Amino acid sequence: MSTDHRRVLVVVEDEPDMVLLIHSKLFVDPRLEIVGDATTADQAIELARTTSPGLIILDHAIEGDVMGLQAAPALKAAAPNAKILLFSAFDLKAEAAAEPAIDAFLSKSDISKLLKVVQQLLELPPNGGTASQP
Repeated sequence: MSTDHRRVLVVVEDEPDMVLLIHSKLFVDPRLEIVGDATTADQAIELARTTSPGLIILDHAIEGDVMGLQAAPALKAAAPNAKILLFSAFDLKAEAAAEPAIDAFLSKSDISKLLKVVQQLLELPPNGGTASQP
């Protein structure tokens, strides 16, 4: 498997505490590498284009005029091989399912499932980390 497929780009999170929480949830699996964070769609698209991530974790409510769901097609165009996980406090399951650029949806209320969902999207066997999940 290419290293690119293990890269994670935390895209749409403009809340520093949530960025830290996402990082801490993913840090336990040494196969995952967070290559960048962005707070706006423009920043996220540029990072996706320059880092070729395997996965983009995308919040819906981000800074700027373009929301996460609307940014998804441009992100997919910038990183065509990336999976996109819409990770939002809003109930956007139906909207995420209707958007071809979105590969999965996870509610922020289910953050305990984040690592498992990321591993599934990247086709990584679970329990690949050496540390216990916080």
